[in-house]
Amino acid sequence: MRHIVKIILMLAPLLWSAAAVAQETPPTPLFDGFTHMGVASCTNAGCHGDQVTGPGAGPVVGQNEYIRWLSPGQKGAHSRAYTALWNDHARRIADNLGIGPAYQSPVCLNCHADNVAPNLRGDRFQISDGVGCEACHGGAQNWLASHRSAPGHQANISIGLYPTELPIARGKLCLGCHLGSIEDYQFVSHRIMGAGHPRLKFELDLYTAMQSHHAIDADYAARKYAAPGAKVWAVGQALALQRTLELVSDKTIGLDGAFPEFVFFDCHACHQPIADDDSTLSWRANPARGLGPGAPTFNDANLIMLIAASRILDPALAEELEGQGRAVHSAAQTSHSAFIDAAQRLKETADALVVRFDGLDYSDGSGRAVLDQVLSDRLAERYTNYAVAEQALFAVQRLVADLTDGGKVSQSDAKRLNKAIAEAGKAVESPYTYNQDQFRRALKGLAATLEKN
Repeated sequence: MRHIVKIILMLAPLLWSAAAVAQETPPTPLFDGFTHMGVASCTNAGCHGDQVTGPGAGPVVGQNEYIRWLSPGQKGAHSRAYTALWNDHARRIADNLGIGPAYQSPVCLNCHADNVAPNLRGDRFQISDGVGCEACHGGAQNWLASHRSAPGHQANISIGLYPTELPIARGKLCLGCHLGSIEDYQFVSHRIMGAGHPRLKFELDLYTAMQSHHAIDADYAARKYAAPGAKVWAVGQALALQRTLELVSDKTIGLDGAFPEFVFFDCHACHQPIADDDSTLSWRANPARGLGPGAPTFNDANLIMLIAASRILDPALAEELEGQGRAVHSAAQTSHSAFIDAAQRLKETADALVVRFDGLDYSDGSGRAVLDQVLSDRLAERYTNYAVAEQALFAVQRLVADLTDGGKVSQSDAKRLNKAIAEAGKAVESPYTYNQDQFRRALKGLAATLEKN
């Protein structure tokens, strides 16, 4: 069945919906059809592997991008993705699933490495490089030489370079591994998580910052497009909801036997401590859902963030999202067909939001206005569960960074804001210790500091 789906997708490329494509994006690098030349092709000192003249010494690019990708810190996570498949934890997950060695299984390699077909691997290609340069930038067969000889960025895109600078294209690429993709055979199911795989979490702007291997400076902006962080955040939220609903509706992914695929539901609506006393009881009514305790709950973290953004863009649209979200929650308690119908209606709205958010330039202060919504009591009362609080914290981190990096607040206030963010982070350290009251108090402190600016 999955091979049939793949053939269909190859014959009729998935464009989400005609209304949702702000710009057509090429196939993601895993199936771009170009030869991937290997990380070693990029590591010359005169290219991206300069270790001598100091960081960022290049006249156009820093030329230290390989060193940053290889770093032992967070920015080097992609370079270590493949080696993670050799540790004891990966071995146990693979054994539990019965898929053979993790470092050989496509189930794992399609996200933990640049697992292109063998005939598309150049002489210097090594699967052990993990998520290397071409896993994100596309097979360099045609543009390896030309992107250095300066024919222009758009010319390189036309011959295979993937346009990661565009928020929609970047989101489509990143969500493959960090949420799932039908067309690229990337999906961490509930069974895989049950075998021991960590819960997936993702926010496009935050993860962009964490994995950035290059500086977005004047040179970058002159050659490419430097999207504001608020736009990347909003587009990423809409894409994540869109992709979730796309996967939910797919017959090969959205069901697991007689049950829905539980990975689309809020993990901690079910995974909560159970005790005879009040000390560990954590369920609270959520005004966005209309559900009672014990109900399987569709993960609406991205939806709630979109409601915050939509209240600034179009209040009537925000109300429509509210209603469609409640309809999805209600339908999930009745039947699979009702759930899919409600999900499809919500997806149509998400499709439109991708385009609308991508079309804004955020120079009018709308990013700050969205931040005020995220911090508001009206929205904070919905942060009843860990997943949505996590997304709210990500939103606060990135939208505040947009203000501080742009010099829109004083240095002293920036310190106070970061201190309040750290306090909020303490409440969201673990799903089993999440404290909504503590989180809301920290958000109030953030809001009070912002009111001075």
